[in-house]
Amino acid sequence: MKLIKHGEGLVRRPPVPNPPTVTVIAGGEEGGPDVGVVRVHVPAGAGMPAHRHNGSDVILTPTAGMVRISCGEESIEVHVGDSALVGKDEEVSLANPGSQDAEIIVAAGPAHFIAGIRGWPGPDAS
Repeated sequence: MKLIKHGEGLVRRPPVPNPPTVTVIAGGEEGGPDVGVVRVHVPAGAGMPAHRHNGSDVILTPTAGMVRISCGEESIEVHVGDSALVGKDEEVSLANPGSQDAEIIVAAGPAHFIAGIRGWPGPDAS
């Protein structure tokens, strides 16, 4: 058993314009758990272009604000209290079209997606 407190974890930002900030809570390291969890801070107007999750199924659950997930022509809005399942073969984009920042918890299994996040640059990289 291990407690990871808010504010702890490896902080990364994807190499895309206007990206969210991702904090790795668990998973994706050699010998680590088979499931991974990240906390994602998505400022109003920020998001991620179309991408896949590196062979992981993911569940996204907002804890603040809301996000829009799009897969092709279909879009869903995911609010606090909702959860969205994205299959390992789906290509999705993510956006925060709201006026408030969003926070989401993302669980990924297996943790391949989290391993990829660990290779992203830190928040101060330019």
